[in-house]
Amino acid sequence: MLRLKSEILRRRQQQRFRTETDRARRRHIFELFVILSCLIVANIIAMLVFEDLGLEDATWLTLTSITTVGYGDLSPASVLGRFATIVFIYIFGIFLLAQIVGEWIDYRLDRRDRMRKGTWRWHMKDHIVVLNTPDRHGDRYLRLLVEQIRDTPTLRECPIQVFTPHFPDGLPPDIANLGVVLRTGRPEGRVELEEVDIEDARFVILLAVDTNDPRSDSVNLDMLDQLESYELSGNVIVECVVEANRDRLKKNGATSVIRPIRAYPELLVRTMAAPGTEAIIEDLFVYAGNHPRRYDVPFKDQAWGDLASKLLQKGLGTPLGYLNIYDQMITNPPPDAVVSGKAIFIMVSQSAVYQPELVESCITTPG
Repeated sequence: MLRLKSEILRRRQQQRFRTETDRARRRHIFELFVILSCLIVANIIAMLVFEDLGLEDATWLTLTSITTVGYGDLSPASVLGRFATIVFIYIFGIFLLAQIVGEWIDYRLDRRDRMRKGTWRWHMKDHIVVLNTPDRHGDRYLRLLVEQIRDTPTLRECPIQVFTPHFPDGLPPDIANLGVVLRTGRPEGRVELEEVDIEDARFVILLAVDTNDPRSDSVNLDMLDQLESYELSGNVIVECVVEANRDRLKKNGATSVIRPIRAYPELLVRTMAAPGTEAIIEDLFVYAGNHPRRYDVPFKDQAWGDLASKLLQKGLGTPLGYLNIYDQMITNPPPDAVVSGKAIFIMVSQSAVYQPELVESCITTPG
């Protein structure tokens, strides 16, 4: 416990130091700019007094001199005017301008590098926080997941922040270009969750680090325990490796629990876009639950709504689609569509008996 408190204090001190350093650098650049402005004003006044120029010409002469453009259309002629230009512009002004430009460029490059490598403090709201990424082929899965999120109308504009240790050199450009930002670190530790604005997140996603390691569930259980100390406003979606741990994850605060199917990120996105549909989709991956079954039964020129109604009334299952006479799979056709096909696909329960003759009799019987 003491070690944890010490680590929390250390991380917060580091963040405070980085924030204060950023402020100090911006303040220093601003102070240099104020001094430069004073030198510019002083030289303009000198040109007004010693060179008898108008305000427009005095300003033009000062700015072309300090930027070293030097058009030559105007120049100081008096001794005092030249002396003022040497002191205000040549000795101090040009040096200060170069210093300001250099420090500003250096600050921007450092800021950009920290954003890329995940050490920047992002301030986000109504966003998606992805905690951890798979340690093997994590970039591939993350890319597929983000692409699916961006293809979902209700989630398309939602900012995404990934909190993981697996991208120390920054996110791959093709992922970052999809509007994803990185926070580098290990989420498990009760340390930096506030730095990803966890309480303001629309969704918090706990990915399984290793889909073949049951200990990934232990990590997510610990993360859920940490999240209990926050007033979360969004849904918490958790991947579960071991089916027996599903109830434990639910009891510890998970809004939705899903299987980690790396080849099918759509399952996770469906969970965000339409909570509850994940239970229906997951059944498709388990033969012991509800599952689709193919019946090679030909039929011709029937309204899909009438055909589906007959199957439902007979308790034979829920029609999902059919294979047409051109061997094309058609799913969820409109009810008034007149269809002909070679086979029909029906969602059936685990206890349903395979009875193609009954299905054929049902869909070929008029009325």
